Amino acid sequence: MMRTAKILLAVLCVALVGGCKSGSDRMKERQKAREAEKKAQEDAAEARRKANEPKIDWAKLDAFWDPPGAVKIASGKPCPEGLWALFPTTPGEGAEQQANEARREQLLEKVKGQTYVVQLRHDQGVVLRKYNAKKKRLTIEVEGLVECFDGAGLLSVAWGDPAKPYRPKDDDEDEGNPPQSVWRAQPLLFPIPFDSAAEAKAFMEKEGIGTIARLVFTLGKPDVDSKFKKTMKPNGEAGEDNLDWGAGRLVRVKLIGARLSTDFEKKLLAEKKTEAP
Repeated sequence: MMRTAKILLAVLCVALVGGCKSGSDRMKERQKAREAEKKAQEDAAEARRKANEPKIDWAKLDAFWDPPGAVKIASGKPCPEGLWALFPTTPGEGAEQQANEARREQLLEKVKGQTYVVQLRHDQGVVLRKYNAKKKRLTIEVEGLVECFDGAGLLSVAWGDPAKPYRPKDDDEDEGNPPQSVWRAQPLLFPIPFDSAAEAKAFMEKEGIGTIARLVFTLGKPDVDSKFKKTMKPNGEAGEDNLDWGAGRLVRVKLIGARLSTDFEKKLLAEKKTEAP
């Protein structure tokens, strides 16, 4: 009799809900439904936010300044794929490192044939210097390099010449460690003529804050700066470590052109072309 009751219960579960589920299964389903609902609400909120954003009318630049297929490099962001292939160090560990090394030649050929673009903005690599009343010009300074990172660490990409390691004074040493060296590159300078200080001031307060520098280039010669120094091991451990306090990796580029503009790149201020269009 009991066996018959169990069979009837099983048949009833299948007929009504496709099978009896445990409390934990039902809880997982409810949690999954809540997460799906939350994701849908977040997606809807993001869609509304984007719909309410003001539409920016960026300049439509020609192929010289916006080459088809060009890859962007941004300060403080991950490096484009394959830049590490310019250097001996292969990022990753174990199987990942082996897989990367197997692709080295392929990636090296790719990055050497690639065109790159960097955009720098006011107070983010672009500096408006003080107006020179005697020469009647306002000089705009563009940072000489940008830094990105990959699995092998920080990588500097420099168009400014010269690009050299900068070593802070030993007086800046912290807790017995030497100061870390960094790469520095000569900035690009763009003199912009203005008839008066008032005219230059008006530019700086309005159009100037929208200044954008665009650099177009291919990759050139890589370089690595190392400076090994013995330092005491941390946490009071006996012995010394031989650590590298050098500036690390840098690649000098072959600059194709540098363009300075405002109003979302629609108003040209100055440009330098090192290669013919």
